[in-house]
Amino acid sequence: MENKFYQWWKDHRRGVTLGLFLSIFALYLRTPFDKEVKIKDTCAKLNSSYQITGDEAMEKLNLKEIKNYNNRELANYYCERYLGIK
Repeated sequence: MENKFYQWWKDHRRGVTLGLFLSIFALYLRTPFDKEVKIKDTCAKLNSSYQITGDEAMEKLNLKEIKNYNNRELANYYCERYLGIK
């Protein structure tokens, strides 16, 4: 006595399993690139025409404030080191 779902699963299990595996693998590969794209985008906005402020950049880059330093300078310094500019 087989129901419709069992018959469907029996016919399609290889394709469904392969599709799930490929989806999980693609998510695993994509995760590190998302972080890098976010940092590069923030640095580009910071350095081009003052699209975001230093405070916003510090928040997006998860940086801590340091006394006697401008937040914009700290964020720029981080971006230069991250991107290997200087």
